[in-house]
Amino acid sequence: MFSEVSETPKKMKNHCNLNSKALENKYEEDKISSLPEPILHDILSYLPTKDAAKTSALSKTWNATWKSFPILDFNQYSFQESVYSRTAHKNHSEITKDFCDYVDEFLTNREGLTNIEKFQAVVNFQGCRLRYHRNLDRWLNYAIENNVEDLVLAYHTRATTKGGHWYYNLTVSLFRAKSLENLDLFGCQFTASRFSTGIGFSLRKFRLSQVYIDQETLQGIISSSCLLEELSLRFCKGFQVLRVAGPKLESVDLYLGRDQVQIVAVAAPNLHSLSYGGGSASVRGSLQASEKYENLKELRLHDTDITDDFFQVIPEFSGLDKLEVNRCCSLERIRISSVQILDLCICDCARLKEIQLDTRRLGRFRYDSYDVDLQGL
Repeated sequence: MFSEVSETPKKMKNHCNLNSKALENKYEEDKISSLPEPILHDILSYLPTKDAAKTSALSKTWNATWKSFPILDFNQYSFQESVYSRTAHKNHSEITKDFCDYVDEFLTNREGLTNIEKFQAVVNFQGCRLRYHRNLDRWLNYAIENNVEDLVLAYHTRATTKGGHWYYNLTVSLFRAKSLENLDLFGCQFTASRFSTGIGFSLRKFRLSQVYIDQETLQGIISSSCLLEELSLRFCKGFQVLRVAGPKLESVDLYLGRDQVQIVAVAAPNLHSLSYGGGSASVRGSLQASEKYENLKELRLHDTDITDDFFQVIPEFSGLDKLEVNRCCSLERIRISSVQILDLCICDCARLKEIQLDTRRLGRFRYDSYDVDLQGL
């Protein structure tokens, strides 16, 4: 009996210790790691790619989360700022090599294939442009093999001695990117013999800036992209005729080199926003069958050779509520009669002498140009 009594405090002490440890474990529990994977992915999306990768060392959960993280963003400029101090003495070629080695190792460590929602690479290969093109090929192949949906590639390099532009020749594997929905390219080149129209079947957004693309490839991509909703072509070369059409097309942004594109035709019944600039092709002639543009809400014209009679077509855009006219230096008189326009901007039209407005619903008017006679305001 004595032994039973003497053991009771000991058992009680052990029981208290167990409860204390359980309580500590309860408060030390990693509740963030127990969140659903989509929420963990959302947390990682707020971090730079390099920092997001470091979370893989926290636990098995975070390692698995990182390997399945669907957004990869590699920016050489950000890499340079985060890795090297301002006093570091490294030339651009060494920095480029370090960046390419970092991306190569990074992708190698992501074992296994996983679907990629977005893959973005911003590179500056000035002075060593050809040396690392194979690296770019590998990165794009990796993204395409992992069913990338949103692909962004910005290839920066110095201009040629003749004032032209060095381009990155896109890898032929881009043709196999059947999962691709958004394609955004800067400083790249489509080689006609390497591509066919199959690339465009699933595209919803197609943006090109300072890209060389031949006539056949461009028209093939546009015509085969029946789901295309947004098209942007800025400072691109290689084509003289542009015909844009699509049942789902809602936004078109064109800034074309003067004397390079001679014919532009836009036929999209569901078009909501059109921005046109830089080209020598007739804007009025470009808007074929204008009576079908009842859904057009925004029209932006900049650096174009439009003349005074262009504004006669404005009443035909029955749904237009925003109009911007910038740096259209052939204009002398603007006469606009519209019961729909709510927002009007006229800026930097050097030869403009007179503006007449019959816009009873106009709620906002911005004007910044030379002295003109304003009537109807």
